[in-house]
Amino acid sequence: MEERIFDMIITFLILKLTFESILNECNRLASEQQSREQLRELKSRLIQVQLDYEKGLIDKETYSQEESRILKELSRGIGGGN
Repeated sequence: MEERIFDMIITFLILKLTFESILNECNRLASEQQSREQLRELKSRLIQVQLDYEKGLIDKETYSQEESRILKELSRGIGGGN
Protein backbone atom coordinates (compact mmCIF):
# COMPACT_ATOMS: atom_id res chain seq x y z
CA MET A 1 0.00 0.00 0.00
CA GLU A 2 2.77 2.46 0.92
CA GLU A 3 4.52 1.70 -2.36
CA ARG A 4 1.37 2.57 -4.30
CA ILE A 5 1.03 5.89 -2.45
CA PHE A 6 4.69 6.63 -3.10
CA ASP A 7 4.19 5.86 -6.83
CA MET A 8 1.16 8.15 -6.93
CA ILE A 9 3.11 10.98 -5.30
CA ILE A 10 5.98 10.55 -7.77
CA THR A 11 3.51 10.52 -10.68
CA PHE A 12 1.82 13.64 -9.33
CA LEU A 13 5.14 15.47 -9.02
CA ILE A 14 6.16 14.51 -12.55
CA LEU A 15 2.82 15.70 -13.93
CA LYS A 16 3.07 18.93 -11.94
CA LEU A 17 6.57 19.67 -13.30
CA THR A 18 5.44 18.84 -16.82
CA PHE A 19 2.43 21.14 -16.52
CA GLU A 20 4.58 23.97 -15.14
CA SER A 21 7.01 23.57 -18.04
CA ILE A 22 4.19 23.71 -20.57
CA LEU A 23 2.70 26.76 -18.86
CA ASN A 24 6.08 28.53 -18.83
CA GLU A 25 6.53 27.85 -22.54
CA CYS A 26 3.04 29.19 -23.30
CA ASN A 27 3.80 32.35 -21.32
CA ARG A 28 7.10 32.78 -23.15
CA LEU A 29 5.40 32.42 -26.54
CA ALA A 30 2.68 34.89 -25.55
CA SER A 31 5.30 37.40 -24.45
CA GLU A 32 7.19 37.04 -27.74
CA GLN A 33 3.97 37.55 -29.70
CA GLN A 34 3.14 40.67 -27.68
CA SER A 35 6.62 42.07 -28.35
CA ARG A 36 6.24 41.44 -32.09
CA GLU A 37 2.86 43.20 -32.10
CA GLN A 38 4.28 46.21 -30.22
CA LEU A 39 7.20 46.39 -32.65
CA ARG A 40 4.81 46.25 -35.62
CA GLU A 41 2.69 49.04 -34.09
CA LEU A 42 5.73 51.29 -33.53
CA LYS A 43 6.96 50.76 -37.08
CA SER A 44 3.49 51.60 -38.37
CA ARG A 45 3.43 54.82 -36.31
CA LEU A 46 6.85 55.78 -37.67
CA ILE A 47 5.69 55.27 -41.24
CA GLN A 48 2.54 57.33 -40.56
CA VAL A 49 4.61 60.21 -39.13
CA GLN A 50 6.84 60.12 -42.20
CA LEU A 51 3.81 60.18 -44.50
CA ASP A 52 2.21 63.04 -42.56
CA TYR A 53 5.43 65.04 -42.88
CA GLU A 54 5.74 64.32 -46.60
CA LYS A 55 2.11 65.41 -47.12
CA GLY A 56 2.73 68.61 -45.17
CA LEU A 57 0.31 67.67 -42.40
CA ILE A 58 2.98 68.20 -39.72
CA ASP A 59 5.99 70.50 -39.60
CA LYS A 60 9.63 69.47 -39.33
CA GLU A 61 9.80 70.09 -35.57
CA THR A 62 6.77 67.92 -34.87
CA TYR A 63 8.13 65.28 -37.22
CA SER A 64 11.50 65.26 -35.43
CA GLN A 65 9.89 65.03 -31.99
CA GLU A 66 7.58 62.20 -32.99
CA GLU A 67 10.32 60.35 -34.85
CA SER A 68 12.63 60.63 -31.85
CA ARG A 69 9.94 59.41 -29.45
CA ILE A 70 9.10 56.41 -31.65
CA LEU A 71 12.74 55.51 -32.25
CA LYS A 72 13.38 55.57 -28.48
CA GLU A 73 10.47 53.19 -27.95
CA LEU A 74 11.76 50.96 -30.74
CA SER A 75 15.27 50.84 -29.29
CA ARG A 76 13.87 49.98 -25.84
CA GLY A 77 11.82 47.18 -27.36
CA ILE A 78 14.70 45.80 -29.38
CA GLY A 79 17.15 46.14 -26.52
CA GLY A 80 14.89 44.26 -24.12
CA GLY A 81 14.18 47.28 -21.95
CA ASN A 82 10.48 46.43 -21.63
